Amino acid sequence: MKVRLRIQVHRDLAYELEVEDSSELKPEELQEVHKRVLEALEGIRKQAQATPAPEIEGWIDLTGEVPHMGKLARELSLKDQILLAYYAWDAKGRKQMKPIEVYEFLRNEGFPANYGSVMARITELTREGLLIREGDGTYRLSRFGTERAQALTSPKPT
Repeated sequence: MKVRLRIQVHRDLAYELEVEDSSELKPEELQEVHKRVLEALEGIRKQAQATPAPEIEGWIDLTGEVPHMGKLARELSLKDQILLAYYAWDAKGRKQMKPIEVYEFLRNEGFPANYGSVMARITELTREGLLIREGDGTYRLSRFGTERAQALTSPKPT
């Protein structure tokens, strides 16, 4: 028996289940699918609510409403500063940002960046798979971008 399922997860972690051929689907099989989806959603919820890793201390201050870049971040390349900006905002719960917002954030933090350079570095980060461009013109960190930002902010062995 083959049953095709299509699951759509919504922002509030509610989901819709579409069954192509429900005539062969037994209620206990549907309950098992529901149980597995709920387990997966619980894992997603826990990951989304995880507190920021302590290794960003000294790099990014997350105590206020708006993150602030630390002294260590000022020594990085513009590309890495942009990556840390996305990482900082992601830790504050804002998953997607437009390039102009990143540029304004860096300028407000006192970084000597111009919009053209920020846009060029965002394009490079996207090509490298560290950022993902969404359909609405915003960008978000990929899993690889998050790992790279964590590696940047991890204590280096001496």
